[in-house]
Amino acid sequence: MFSNIKIFLSIDDVNILDIGCGTGELIENLISEANSICGVDISEDYIKICKRKFKQNKKVVIKKFKNNYTNLYRLNRKFNIIFCNSVVQYFSNENEIIELVKSAKKVSVKGTKFLISDIMDLNEKKNLFKFIFYSIIRGYFFSLIKQYFILMFNPKYRELENEYKLLKIDTKKTVKKLKFLSKNIKILEYPLTINVNRKHILIEF
Repeated sequence: MFSNIKIFLSIDDVNILDIGCGTGELIENLISEANSICGVDISEDYIKICKRKFKQNKKVVIKKFKNNYTNLYRLNRKFNIIFCNSVVQYFSNENEIIELVKSAKKVSVKGTKFLISDIMDLNEKKNLFKFIFYSIIRGYFFSLIKQYFILMFNPKYRELENEYKLLKIDTKKTVKKLKFLSKNIKILEYPLTINVNRKHILIEF
């Protein structure tokens, strides 16, 4: 993903916000080019991992949020680039995405770009050829196959899959609802992540 996003976004000397930073993979890959990166997450475990990982790096700030990201203004900072990768599928409904965008706008400056990536679309059509093609040329086809079989035969994973239903949205309709919050907004269908059939929304404030 990290090399692909540079096709759409300039990372050099900007202040970045990573919403749902997880273990800090995106931060690790972009910090050398960015001016600063702030990573936020609601998971105490992920926050601990990131704080340990970046404790020596003065360009990185890690903050924990309680239950959601609707109060980003509490960071008291403004950002040029905002990422939210592989997060919104764990939301309960489309309105939570709209509230996220409203929150992100409050920590933006004129021209800030906000990329919401890895969106599960209601009308998504699985394209096996596309998946195989990109996983081979990017060098992770066999590791994905191995991981797939590990998960499929893991009873705990099957239980979690049945317990949690991931959110799917009509991306086109959601974009229409978000237009009033943005200067420019568009859907990216370029395979930014390993989930090559998923969509992404790029917003400019």
